[in-house]
Amino acid sequence: MFMPFTNYGQFLSLAQAFEDTGVRAYKGQAANLMSNDAVLTAALQIHSVEARHAARVRRLRGVQSWHLRTERDRNVAAVYAGEDNVMQGGVDLTMIVRDPMISREDIAESFDEPLTRAEVTAIASMFIVA
Repeated sequence: MFMPFTNYGQFLSLAQAFEDTGVRAYKGQAANLMSNDAVLTAALQIHSVEARHAARVRRLRGVQSWHLRTERDRNVAAVYAGEDNVMQGGVDLTMIVRDPMISREDIAESFDEPLTRAEVTAIASMFIVA
C-alpha cells in the first residue's frame, strides 16, 4: 500500500513523480503554444522549474539528478510510461551514437517524453484523494 504521509521514502517518490509529470506535461503542450511567444516562454520557464524540482527531490532520495529507469516506484509507474524511447526528432539515436560507453538505457534516460492532455489527466488522478 502506498502511504506517503507516514513513509518519507514514499513521500519523496510521490513528490518526484509529481514533478516529473509536470515536466512531461509542459513539454507535451509546448507545440500547442508556439503561436504565442509570451505564453510559450512562461510555459517553458515553468517546465524548467519543474525539472529542477524533480532533480532536487532525486538528490533528497540519494539518486542521480536525472530520470533513471532503475529508480522508478511501481506505485507511480504510469508517470514513466513511454520513457524507454530512444527516438528523438524522428531519429533513432542508437543508430548514431557510436560510443560503446553510452548504452541504449543511457540514451533513453537523456530525454523526458511529452505527455498528452489525456495522459496528464489520467496520471493526475493518482495525486488527488477523493
